[in-house]
Amino acid sequence: MKILTSATPGAIRPIWAFRFLFCLLLLVVNLKAAPQNGVHSLFVDFSPRPDAQLVNAFDLSVLSGQAEVDLEPAHELGRRAFATIDIAAVKANSFARATARKLSMNLAPTTNEQVFLSDPSHENWMKWAVSALADPVAKKGFDGFVIRLGPEATLGDHWRVAALELAQVLKRRYQDKQVLLDADFGIGSEAVGVVDGLLALGVHTHADKAVAAQRPVFLRHAISRGMLVLAVEFGDASELTTNRAAARQLADLGAVPFVTTQSLNGVNLGPVEEISRRVLVLHGWDASENGGPAPAAESTVTARFLHAPLEWLGCEVEYLKMEKGTTLPTDSALRGVVIDPGLILNPEQQTKVLMWLRYVRAQKVPLLLAGMPFRHPASPELDIRAQLGLGGTCALSSRLEKASVARMEASELRSGTALTARTLGFMDLQAPEDARVVLSCAGQDALGTQHRFDQAFHASWGSAWMEPAALSAGPQVDLFAFASTWLGTRGLIPAPDTTTREGRQIFYALVSSRGFTQPSTLQGLKLCSEIMREQVLSKYFLPFTVAVSEAELRGTSKGAQAAHAQRHELIARAIYDLPHVAAASNAFATSDTPVATPEESTPPPAGPEMQRQVAGSMSYIHQRLLPSGKSVSLMVWPTAPTAESLAFCQQIGVPSLSPAPRRLAQPFILPEAEPASAQGMVLAGASEVFATSQFRTGEESDPAAQLTRLQASAKPGTRRISPVGVHFDFQTVQDEAGISATTRLLDWCSTEPLHAITAADHAASVRDAMRTRILQLAPKHWIVLNDGRARTLRLPASAGVPDLVRSRGIHGYKVQDGQLYLHTAGLPRTEIVLQETAAQTPHLHLVESSGRVQFIDLAARRAAFQVRDWRPVEIVLGGFEPFGECVYQENARTYAMMADAEGRVRLELARQAAIIIESRPAAPRTASN
Repeated sequence: MKILTSATPGAIRPIWAFRFLFCLLLLVVNLKAAPQNGVHSLFVDFSPRPDAQLVNAFDLSVLSGQAEVDLEPAHELGRRAFATIDIAAVKANSFARATARKLSMNLAPTTNEQVFLSDPSHENWMKWAVSALADPVAKKGFDGFVIRLGPEATLGDHWRVAALELAQVLKRRYQDKQVLLDADFGIGSEAVGVVDGLLALGVHTHADKAVAAQRPVFLRHAISRGMLVLAVEFGDASELTTNRAAARQLADLGAVPFVTTQSLNGVNLGPVEEISRRVLVLHGWDASENGGPAPAAESTVTARFLHAPLEWLGCEVEYLKMEKGTTLPTDSALRGVVIDPGLILNPEQQTKVLMWLRYVRAQKVPLLLAGMPFRHPASPELDIRAQLGLGGTCALSSRLEKASVARMEASELRSGTALTARTLGFMDLQAPEDARVVLSCAGQDALGTQHRFDQAFHASWGSAWMEPAALSAGPQVDLFAFASTWLGTRGLIPAPDTTTREGRQIFYALVSSRGFTQPSTLQGLKLCSEIMREQVLSKYFLPFTVAVSEAELRGTSKGAQAAHAQRHELIARAIYDLPHVAAASNAFATSDTPVATPEESTPPPAGPEMQRQVAGSMSYIHQRLLPSGKSVSLMVWPTAPTAESLAFCQQIGVPSLSPAPRRLAQPFILPEAEPASAQGMVLAGASEVFATSQFRTGEESDPAAQLTRLQASAKPGTRRISPVGVHFDFQTVQDEAGISATTRLLDWCSTEPLHAITAADHAASVRDAMRTRILQLAPKHWIVLNDGRARTLRLPASAGVPDLVRSRGIHGYKVQDGQLYLHTAGLPRTEIVLQETAAQTPHLHLVESSGRVQFIDLAARRAAFQVRDWRPVEIVLGGFEPFGECVYQENARTYAMMADAEGRVRLELARQAAIIIESRPAAPRTASN
């Protein structure tokens, strides 16, 4: 149909009503069912810059036609996106306005000076709508259109006819795209055959009460005719129960539901719920009232003892210093709240925090009391003891003469620790009556008064862990098990695991620049860097990462000689010529002495000088030292970096590693107090990854001490909390003893079942794990979003095993030491579906591999993949029939093997190989065999 125009633009003739009825009659005559689109999840975001990760996550996204978004990653994952086009409103200084001028279209003004109205009666309106609205959207790669009428225009039959005619034109012009109408046009099932579906914004919450009352019936009728209906409901982020009920109502209609806020800016409230990983830690004090600044977040008790367990559980720990004017979050997107022992509150802050905790508890967010800063409540209703059901005075009990352990639960206490009753910080505090006490101590003072201190327990509102002596003597509670119980009420989540890759513990080796130009004690007085290359790097075909300092090589650092710069650069080139050695920068200049405490640490400079230290040193290494094809892959900070330095590295796309143990360690403490350090922290908004996570201060470059700790951590049944990260510097091989200790350590690493990667790859995976997002579709059904660098997800083995048919991006799994390790394909979107037990019909999958595996095809009985590593690859595949036969081709050579009793096959492959493997049934068992 061709649009008839009036003599006066904007005039509406009675013929519109007739034409509209005729159009509807034509549609009814040509009824045909719209194809079902297989859309199970919906995301709607009309903001200018939608969340790209969520666009990748959902089956279908509805975005603004003017949105700035790269749809290629979503298309690679099989996701689709529709664009909304407003056929009435025209913004000033827009492409649509310029096109209207070219077509001599008059635009009517509105109350908004920046918005004008188009006229569908104009002879060029259809041409304008296609060229100015639809064509630009199609060029962006959108998979469909949603025709809408903005609030500036008044709905009438003329706009309905215009929308239907535009839909017909678009269907003919773009036959590979779908066209939807806004349900506010009031055109439903009668449009079958012209449009593919409807978008309904506000079903039960529509601003027009009459429309809201009729809309469910209207949509149900459209769905019954085979139309795709995308239904959006509006909700409040704090009303979790209400949002879930709204999503269920929409799903009951048969529509694809999405719950968001009125702003339509991409807030996802359901039915696919984003699972919060944030654990908020309140710490510190107001410097103006307590005589000095509070310690940094990384020096808190929580950072030292609780951060690593929370990180292991998949949490993202966020630190909030309680200074003057600090704002507490009011959203419910928290997995837990920790009260740090170092938190000090003035009366005003105490009231503020206590009122906020009441709100947090109402949102079912569990609380962990690691300290008790609430001493003098402003009113009885704000008394923390009454709120949480605590007994005792919560005051310190001094001058105790006797103390004993009154109660304990061994399952959450540290094994191998001699349990004692410590009097330091003994508090008169009793757990609620219904609490489960993990550790309780009894004490008696000089007057014979009895005191009880329930140091660790679990209650209905959360948990408490208060061990004041932990900083000096170490915790007696197993904080990994304790934290797991504390957060257990929040349900299961897949934890990004950066200790494991392809089912094996990660290995990486880092050599820092210290001692590069230092002479060794060996015959000939070769430099330590020459000894490192000859005695270590050339003998072990492992992925080493070697960091150098520009100032040290060029002889501009203190005590160096510039005359030897050419020799130093020749040695560095010889090191980087080794194919398995990756390059890293230790900044332009680095300290020659280790930093022991935060006070002794000198942070990197800021501004242009910082950029010279980082980018300048990398440019020097790249241009002067590296062979063709290599680049600087990592920044290794010699001292604790600033947030600006971390952000700069992120901006130029280079991972970085920091010396965590040096900063977190405290002098004069017992060895038992040295905890497992976190692998990364978010500090001042920047993600920081730590170079070592398992060695004590001063042991980072001691190969013998590293070997002792690694051997202890490799015992069966030991919780895997860190990768095998070995850390040397050139000075390590200064003498025969150092060379011997280094080779013993690397010999052990070479024989252990590890998965070797570069330090840069490890740093990138930790940073990616810290930013991973998790969406839950149903119990034991998740979507995991990240950059694909963190490629292992972990769950308790009791959670089940993955359904390899329904899961996406999972190519295998392994159960070890009570943990289920899921191996992902490294995609931005991974979908996990768990089932109680493995399927009766076996499905091929990866169990473990010493090298990287890239699957090209993975079916129930057939798989095709490639492996690549610096050494021959050991790989274990599962999913064969017990004692069944398998035939495989390795680089076009055919072999046959038999699976073991568990249906597994172990292959030893070349370091680079293409494999095609097929599973065959086991031969029938007879009396003769």
